Amino acid sequence: MKIRTFIATASLVASGSLVAFSGSAQAALYTTCVGDGGAVTVTNDLVVPAGKSCTLTGTRVKGTVTVEAGADLVAAGATFNGAVNVEENAYLDLTDTTVKGTLTTDSAFGAHLEKSNLKQVDATQGFVYVVDSTLGGNVSTGAGELYVSGSTLSGSLTGDGNQYSDVYDTTVKGALTVNGNTLGGVFCASEVYGAAKYSGNADNLQLGGESLIGSCAGASYFGGNLAVTDNTANAVLDNAIVRGGLTATGNDPVLVVGELARIRGGVTGETAAAGSSSARSARGAAPLDRGVGLAEKADARAAAARADAHEAGTSRL
Repeated sequence: MKIRTFIATASLVASGSLVAFSGSAQAALYTTCVGDGGAVTVTNDLVVPAGKSCTLTGTRVKGTVTVEAGADLVAAGATFNGAVNVEENAYLDLTDTTVKGTLTTDSAFGAHLEKSNLKQVDATQGFVYVVDSTLGGNVSTGAGELYVSGSTLSGSLTGDGNQYSDVYDTTVKGALTVNGNTLGGVFCASEVYGAAKYSGNADNLQLGGESLIGSCAGASYFGGNLAVTDNTANAVLDNAIVRGGLTATGNDPVLVVGELARIRGGVTGETAAAGSSSARSARGAAPLDRGVGLAEKADARAAAARADAHEAGTSRL
């Protein structure tokens, strides 16, 4: 890997890509990564330069990690003690990796997080694809694609203005908010312990059950109140327990409640029973599981990044 450490003058510190270190000179220090890197410790910030690719295996970074515009970072078995920032059209792929700071993406191509441990995710545009991971804080996404499977979130999960927000076989210990998604969302075989709200969504909303978007064999659990309001989506609630109350107002078509739905609190608003004329009219076209498309997109970008990094070469570090 072509990995270089820079001591920058004070004029370069203003760029924001450097971090100060202790010492009488009070200079700034960062490391660039282009190519393949192994099990070493980077004691300062790490930067993947714009348009370049970096792969890390077993690497530890004590400072901030920045993936600049159009760059790619693919890491396995790594530990990042600080924040990770992913810039415009950049890509982040993490497997068996720990991020102790906040992961922030801004107009990125996307982030694929698998079998990893993260603190908090704040994403704007691009996809966030989370598989078999543990997240210790809040996850907030906007104007992108959100797909979470087989994971545990200690905080809240928010999908605001996304194309879709899909949750499979996942536990959310905080609140769940899905607002203004143009292709709706799925909540399948999952649990949420805070309040859950689906508002202003279009296309399809599948909250448990076997219909609309895809098969969902497992039951779902809403530990607090569930609000499904002001949606133009075809919306179905089935094979789920709602511990609190259900609010279903302003939906067109009305929310369909299947025979396997159990609502412990009261119901406010209008619902339709499965099998009714309103329920039949709410049935829309059923697209494939959207995780398949995201996996293909992530795999293609990661493969290209690995090839570019390998071509750039390795380093003794």
